[in-house]
Amino acid sequence: MKNRFCLVSLSAPAMAVATTAYAADGSGATAHPDIVVTGSNLAEAIAAGKSDVPLIETPQAISVVAANDIEARGVTRLSEALRTVAGVSRSTTYGFYDAYTIRGFDAAYGSVYLDGLVNEAGVGFNQELSAVEQIEVVKGPASMLFGQAPLGGLINLVSKRPRDDAFLKVTASAGSWNLVESTVDANAPLNSGGTLLGRLTATYRDADSFVRNAGINRIFVAPAISWRPGPDTTLTLLGRYQRDHDNPISPVPSYGTVLPGLLDIPEDFAINNSGSQRVINNRDRVQIGYIFDHRFSETVSYSQTLRYTRRKEYWNRWMFAAGFIDSDGDYTDQPTDTIGRYYYGPYRATDKDFAVDSRLKGKFGTGGIMHEWLAGVDYRQNRNSYDSAGDYDPTHFPLSIANPDYNALYDISAVRGAPSGSKSHQTGIYVQDHLKFGNLVTLTLGGRYDWAEASGQKDDAFSPRVGATVKLAPGINAYASWSRSFLPQLYSQQVVGFDADGNPIGGPVPPERGKNIELGFKFAPDGTTLSGSLAIYQLTRQNVATADPIYLDFSVVSGEQRARGLEAELQWEPINGLSLNLAYTYVDAEVTKDNFFTVGTPLSNIPRHNFGAFAQYEVREGPLTGLGTTFGISYNSKRNGDIYSTKPDGSVLLWLPEYMLADAGLSYRRSGWGAQLTVANIFDKRYWPDTGGIDRVTPGNPRNWRLTFSREF
Repeated sequence: MKNRFCLVSLSAPAMAVATTAYAADGSGATAHPDIVVTGSNLAEAIAAGKSDVPLIETPQAISVVAANDIEARGVTRLSEALRTVAGVSRSTTYGFYDAYTIRGFDAAYGSVYLDGLVNEAGVGFNQELSAVEQIEVVKGPASMLFGQAPLGGLINLVSKRPRDDAFLKVTASAGSWNLVESTVDANAPLNSGGTLLGRLTATYRDADSFVRNAGINRIFVAPAISWRPGPDTTLTLLGRYQRDHDNPISPVPSYGTVLPGLLDIPEDFAINNSGSQRVINNRDRVQIGYIFDHRFSETVSYSQTLRYTRRKEYWNRWMFAAGFIDSDGDYTDQPTDTIGRYYYGPYRATDKDFAVDSRLKGKFGTGGIMHEWLAGVDYRQNRNSYDSAGDYDPTHFPLSIANPDYNALYDISAVRGAPSGSKSHQTGIYVQDHLKFGNLVTLTLGGRYDWAEASGQKDDAFSPRVGATVKLAPGINAYASWSRSFLPQLYSQQVVGFDADGNPIGGPVPPERGKNIELGFKFAPDGTTLSGSLAIYQLTRQNVATADPIYLDFSVVSGEQRARGLEAELQWEPINGLSLNLAYTYVDAEVTKDNFFTVGTPLSNIPRHNFGAFAQYEVREGPLTGLGTTFGISYNSKRNGDIYSTKPDGSVLLWLPEYMLADAGLSYRRSGWGAQLTVANIFDKRYWPDTGGIDRVTPGNPRNWRLTFSREF
């Protein structure tokens, strides 16, 4: 791997993020300068709600994972942090990227937001969690507030933000596969009056992989400054820089791993070469923006969030398995002792994203009804230019399973590519009224209209949401909601006419539409440390573009998919120092109409049963004060690994087997010092969490450990 170094020197003066939720009481003092919502605090609002409506009055299932939970679990990947969030499982990661399904539908791209604005829409990415205060998972259609978005829901990351007090925390970590990591979190007032605050979060991470010829290297810095010129106004400047120099892994064939093959494929087997032929994936990403808040009065306030992102990416020699090669050197889809490979690269791209969301909110009363209203407009634009090349003849790059030659020089004489680019933008206007009828009943009415354009195609859509809550007892609410979503289908065409010779003429396909019906309970009974939620739902995905049975190069809008499920989450502190987090998901996601797939086919990568649990205990008094332990388990039932490989009778060819993982940790904190040891997959279970098809099964991490020392000042 690359040269390793430590970022302890980054404990320079903090330059940081300010909160979006600074408010003042009558004396002008700051009240709740940094909102941190945990799963048990249903009385608070969340950033993804864009309003002050508390979670318990929001007629939609929303889960929150706080920064202290992420730290306690000792994880750095978003997929690991979401193991106790019901309704979420892994989607097609291609062995490397963050990707998810939410409520039975793929949310791999365009579903992750940062501070309420879409973050890396349409591309693969690995989010950095060291600068995240909390993760908010909004389940079901979110189009009413956010516009085009996956039907299953979205994930909103909330940046760490400055506080009034000065502090500094430095960590240093080591672990499996030569892991070296260091983080710094520094915060301080920048003037004597406390009107200027700063915070700096920085991370350096370098590691190899259990897969041969693979590794990661990251430098991440997130500075920000918050200015409060008065008690009613806050301006926060936010910056992020992320530089990744990676050697990614690639998925492996299902034959020889999940399915029987001529030879078994070892756990550490690499599809990519080594040495001078090693795969590289380099990315430089810069973000700059602000969050502005102003309160006009006790009842009316205005907020605006803006961000510009520039990303440059280069990767080359990225190999992916593509069937097998027989003894004559020809391609075959039947397993042999030699894998065929596609060659991807070189690829160069520059993306420029701009997004802004402006919203006005307030309160007023009419008779005995209190209205909490929200009105906003947002706009986002993406400009992309790229040059992509490759060689997709798998016979050019054979790889022996038994005796792989990772130093063989690639013959790239047949590599071909061409430059291209695109531009897309979307404008949306949304309004919401949250009506409170005394202290027992609320009604939420909202609607949004969007105009989206990309690749010469224009789409517009109206996305409504209606929901209600009823207070059953103090801290216990029942709710019901109905909502719709939309997602443009920019790269499909349907037959809209014929030319003089009878040839079909293509035209745009209307956007996918989705609808959600949901019933549930949210509870945090007064005087207890128990909280949680229960939801049942039906999501229907409509206008799915499916293959035209007559004109094979075109699509028809006749597809439909449906997900029905149940989600349950529970947080509990039964005794002082002990906390429990439990999550269970049942989802039945299948094809209900299609011209290509058999009706009843289960959707890919969706476990019917999913369970996650995490327990944390820390001694609070006595000679062992500060000693803690953690234990977590996660279970996924079997999943359809490839919807395209379903047999004509509807039976599934590729089932990913069920698996259960166990993690454990031990920690000690004393006088500002800390040490934490975590071990993941302690029973060294071999498993496959996701696939991208019959040739692309992602191997799960074997047993691995992580040791972290920390110092707080």
